[in-house]
Amino acid sequence: MILSIFFVLSVTASAQNDTIILETIEISASQIYKKAEQKSMERKIDTAIMKRLKTVSLSQLLIQHSPVFIKTNGPGGTASASFRGTTASHTLVLWNGFQLNSPTLGEVDFSMIPVFFTDEVSLQWGSKTSANSGGLGGVVNIANSQKFNEGLILDVRQTYGSFNTWGLYLTVGYSAKNFIARVKAYRNSSDNDFTYTNIATIPHQEMKQKNADFVDYGFMPEIKVQFKNSLLTFVSWNQFSHRNYPQIMPNVFNNTKEYADNDFSRNFLSYKYYWNTGRVEVKSAYFHERQDYFLESYTSNGNPVTQINSLNKSDVFRQIIDLQQDLYKSWKLYAKIQLDNEKVTSSNYSQLPTPTSSPKRNILSFYAAVDGKIYDDLDLRLTLRNDIVDDKSVGFFPTATLTYRAPFVKGLTFNAGYSHNYRNPTLNDLYWNPGGNENLKGENGKTVDLDINYLYENINFNLDFRTGLYYSKVKDWIQWVPTNYRYWMPKNVSEVIARGAEFHVKAIYRYALWNFSISGNYVYSHTTDESEYAQQYDSDGKQLIYIPKHHANAFAEAKWKTWNINYIFEFTGKRNTSMNDSDFFAYQLPYYTLHNITLGKQLGKFRLEFRINNLTDNDYQTVLWRAMPGRSYEVYLEFKL
Repeated sequence: MILSIFFVLSVTASAQNDTIILETIEISASQIYKKAEQKSMERKIDTAIMKRLKTVSLSQLLIQHSPVFIKTNGPGGTASASFRGTTASHTLVLWNGFQLNSPTLGEVDFSMIPVFFTDEVSLQWGSKTSANSGGLGGVVNIANSQKFNEGLILDVRQTYGSFNTWGLYLTVGYSAKNFIARVKAYRNSSDNDFTYTNIATIPHQEMKQKNADFVDYGFMPEIKVQFKNSLLTFVSWNQFSHRNYPQIMPNVFNNTKEYADNDFSRNFLSYKYYWNTGRVEVKSAYFHERQDYFLESYTSNGNPVTQINSLNKSDVFRQIIDLQQDLYKSWKLYAKIQLDNEKVTSSNYSQLPTPTSSPKRNILSFYAAVDGKIYDDLDLRLTLRNDIVDDKSVGFFPTATLTYRAPFVKGLTFNAGYSHNYRNPTLNDLYWNPGGNENLKGENGKTVDLDINYLYENINFNLDFRTGLYYSKVKDWIQWVPTNYRYWMPKNVSEVIARGAEFHVKAIYRYALWNFSISGNYVYSHTTDESEYAQQYDSDGKQLIYIPKHHANAFAEAKWKTWNINYIFEFTGKRNTSMNDSDFFAYQLPYYTLHNITLGKQLGKFRLEFRINNLTDNDYQTVLWRAMPGRSYEVYLEFKL
């Protein structure tokens, strides 16, 4: 039926004009083809890869094509990021400049962000994170950007895979000279009932995962109006999900029911005005999010173990004024004022006295930056940030970045940066019952970066190589620790040092009708707690839990005419799951490798692909006692005008 709809739509579109429709030829180019100067402390995910992976979540995109480590609980489970050896709450996520991190947890579930709802994804680290507080590890930017004057927009994608996994993705709209109207909608579901080996039973048993099905769906309308010197934009991101959570391996014989219903609506309106030497943008956003979490657990004998039914709602208003102005010669000024109003209503705060059962927080931020050339081949960027949280200043946070373009080797760039940033405690840290600590201080982090970038381009061969070193020290790191009252409490007890090295390479070679590309990332991260608290419990100098020292991925693709085949490799090193090495079963997860392969063919306006995930059927865990799927298959079909 879907193929019939595609055929009718293509015939209808062709019949609108009395013309001969020629076969579409797709021309794609990597970002490194462009002669634009590379930006320091920043990298954009290749748009050609994003177009191919529109039906996956942002977590899968980052796992396979970025240096960011993603800790995932499997299909339908939460996925959190570890950027440069830090935790999920230290990775800031921005959507068109607006912070997505939850005011309750301080994190973002990357499995809840479909690549389909984004047009651009970029990463920033070090001194490039200074425009916003919270990104002590780094920043993931996602943005919507549709070009004007492209005519009718119609894009339909259908996927079907193992474990009865279905996905349908639709984009319709129109792009005129000065006006764009576009709507995206999707639905993704799976029984998620794969077979796995339960290593928590003696002897080990082959089991089928139960109570793991999920469904996600959403829609995103967008409107852009372009005037003579200005641009008006409205986007509304609406998403809903129901996810059942399977039991961990040791508890499979318990009678457990666990699920979460999540929904949110994220909306923003932006007005941007341009003049010859600058621009100003005024934008306003309102985010509403709701989560209903339920857990009921009994033993095999019917004895109750756990019963939780919590409801959390948040309402966030964000207002931003962003200015860019040319100064003298190459020098530019950047300035931003931002006001955030956060309110949370949670059943987990309900026993606290009013009004903290629905706590609020107001954050007023000031940011300014200047950059330009000191000499012909030497650039300097200086920034300063100040935040006022509930009428109290948290201090000034400066950064500095030097960029040197080597005149003796074309395309060779050196970058050195210093940054100072901080992160506010989450509202859960402050008001959770029991255990919330209203006396917490914000985390204070300082980072030094050294990067080397090399870009080579000619007609048949392109090379992009980047490597860097970093050293970061975070004081007043917030850690939940046990108390004498049988519950845990967050305290500023840790002093964490994260240091490491990163490597990225991408090469493209073209010969006749062939196009070959290969890219890869390798990250070494060593993150330890050096505080007196860690020394007291003999955990100082040990790698923090769930942060691998070694993490790598690679992507290779060959294209010939309308055919393509690509291969993806993932490597994740050992991870500690406890700071106590006497925990025999829980101290460390072994390393694992994954191999994925895709074969595709362009058929006019249609595209067909066959994908195999976990080709070698490896048995592995990313989170302790959480089963992960073995070999699986997927068929992908796309129709695009």
